[in-house]
Amino acid sequence: MPPKKEERKPLEPMFQEIPLFYEYIDYSNEQMEQLNEYLNYFKPELSAMMKNNIFDNMEILCQTIGIARHPSFILPTQMIDLNDFDENTKFRNPEELDGDQVPQMIQINSIKIDLFTLRLLDYCAGVSGLTTIKMSNNGLTARQYQQIAGIINNPENKVKKLFIDWQQINENFLQQVQQIEFLTLRSCQLTNQQIQTLTLNVQNLKCLDLYDNRLSKEALNLIGKMLGQNSLMEYLGLAKNQIQSFDDLQGITQNIGRFQMSQEEYDEYKTKEKEREAIIERNKKVKKKGTEEPVPFLEPIQQIDNNWYLMKNSRLWLINLSMNQIDDQSRDAIEKFLLQTGENFQLVLMGNRFDDQKALQKTKKKFGKKLVL
Repeated sequence: MPPKKEERKPLEPMFQEIPLFYEYIDYSNEQMEQLNEYLNYFKPELSAMMKNNIFDNMEILCQTIGIARHPSFILPTQMIDLNDFDENTKFRNPEELDGDQVPQMIQINSIKIDLFTLRLLDYCAGVSGLTTIKMSNNGLTARQYQQIAGIINNPENKVKKLFIDWQQINENFLQQVQQIEFLTLRSCQLTNQQIQTLTLNVQNLKCLDLYDNRLSKEALNLIGKMLGQNSLMEYLGLAKNQIQSFDDLQGITQNIGRFQMSQEEYDEYKTKEKEREAIIERNKKVKKKGTEEPVPFLEPIQQIDNNWYLMKNSRLWLINLSMNQIDDQSRDAIEKFLLQTGENFQLVLMGNRFDDQKALQKTKKKFGKKLVL
């Protein structure tokens, strides 16, 4: 006789009594292993219970396991993030970049979050359609950052927008944000080393907001180097970073806008273009997926009045430099930069240290909507 098929255990809670109120618990590695075993074993049963809403799914998981639900996952009547840009400002809210009508978002503000909750969030984020995670002032630990990295790098999840604000940042975490398209690290006291790590790991980034980090000139140059290698960027937020002069941004501005090419530069570009096209054609003939040659990136070029121009970061439509220390001595550099940018570009300079208002308004009149004061 064939051996009897092992009967599945019934779906029962890990904990017999659900606490009335949530209390932060520092779960051990052993407890995390027990949770993972539970989630893996009962995946068929739990998957059948899931809905398309993150709040419902977290409630289901917490009740099934037998733990109190984190307050951030109790559906509020209205979700408001005071850190967000004011909709009444003169420039567009960068969170509207992808045109989401009703984004699936979760906010965890000014409260610690335990590892069980983060693991459950990872478990149901994909089926819930979660796209945005906002975390502010949570005192995140290295283990918690590891769980968050797991969430954003889980191929079953769709999280592309991540807010990590008012936190000490874990540098290892910055090595794991390649999948993120929208990232804010506001008021995080970022170091030059952390900026370097970040800028090497943001291949898909479209929006980066580094508000209130007191960035050094070295850090700004690292961001400029990143722009030289990433043409997807659409929004760059550098507000309230104690930037003293527009000249400190040279590493950034030299990678934005149109730059006239010499005949030698144009010929060199066309050679690289042919080499790139040849690689693309060879890759089409490759039978084994994953063995293709890397295709080099080339910025587009454009012909204007019989001259050829290299168009750097043409998708970048806004740089926010508000609340810095930039003054009248930077006006010529600002005008030079705006002349090289496209028609739809905006530079935000609200709250800086301009004293000569007459000259400033003259510059504003010259560039119109490209300059926000």
